Amino acid sequence: MSRRPLILCAVVIAALAVVPALFGSFTVSLLNDIGIGALVALGLVLLTGVGGATSFGQAAFVGIAAYATAWLSTTQGYSPWIGLLFALLLTGLSALAIGLLTLRLGGHFLPLSTIAWGLSIAMLFGNVDALGRHTGLSNIPPLFIGGWSLADPRAMYYLIWAIVGLAFLFSHNLLRSRPGRAIRSLRGGATLLASVGADAYRVRLSLFVTAALFAGLAGWLYAHMNRFVSPSPFDVRASIEYLLMAVAGGLGSLVGALVGAGLVLVLKNGLQDVLPLITQRAGQLEAVAFAVLFIALLHFARGGLMGFVRRLRARKGPGAV
Repeated sequence: MSRRPLILCAVVIAALAVVPALFGSFTVSLLNDIGIGALVALGLVLLTGVGGATSFGQAAFVGIAAYATAWLSTTQGYSPWIGLLFALLLTGLSALAIGLLTLRLGGHFLPLSTIAWGLSIAMLFGNVDALGRHTGLSNIPPLFIGGWSLADPRAMYYLIWAIVGLAFLFSHNLLRSRPGRAIRSLRGGATLLASVGADAYRVRLSLFVTAALFAGLAGWLYAHMNRFVSPSPFDVRASIEYLLMAVAGGLGSLVGALVGAGLVLVLKNGLQDVLPLITQRAGQLEAVAFAVLFIALLHFARGGLMGFVRRLRARKGPGAV
């Protein structure tokens, strides 16, 4: 990595480190949500932006992990850190089973299948007595590191963003590795991959499971940050919101996952504050506003915000900042 990106990374890390000391609890909680959303969007950048496989069911994987750790730590009394291992194992096995059944589908059949299992898993959460049905599970224990409780959002903030940083580093190194070159070749088709000794189906399946594990990490963090889970945050609408994050930031850019998560969640909070002042149907208009944003992005900024930045820099020349 050249000197300029290293300096930029150092500045970003330093800025993130001082946020809890400079801002109130609302801003810190919002940044926690952005970090969790960025983890899911990062998996979608790898799966959809690089691998070319569209998924409308990532929120289901978030929910599987969230419910897994919530059930294990509340009803069975195990440590949340054991819950992390259980959540990732269950999420990975679920992704493997779903991927084996659906990833051979081509064209529009694959996205449609992701909608189907996204709906079914969310409905399953609401119809299992052990998972609290539609009322969910509450009193989920907070995380502890040694004797230090992470119940406060300011304490949880550092863990969330440390995991986000490690996920970005892993993704960056993955795409620069030999398997990463195979992943980048997925859009060229099975013939191109076969020419370099790689199997397109296996590469896509491994990428699908990786994206699901990122969502699983997000679900584990979500459960122990909010200390309550219910089916509604893990339905297809939430999956579309995660996909919107990836599209808004730029499906071709890892940084776009973070930028898109920030844009979507800041806009969502702004709409929730403004729309009730205008109308009593704020919930419906919020959905309309996001639909308009999604359509506008597809028409005018298919490369997302990071794509727009790249084009702007190209117009200014190589010496542009």
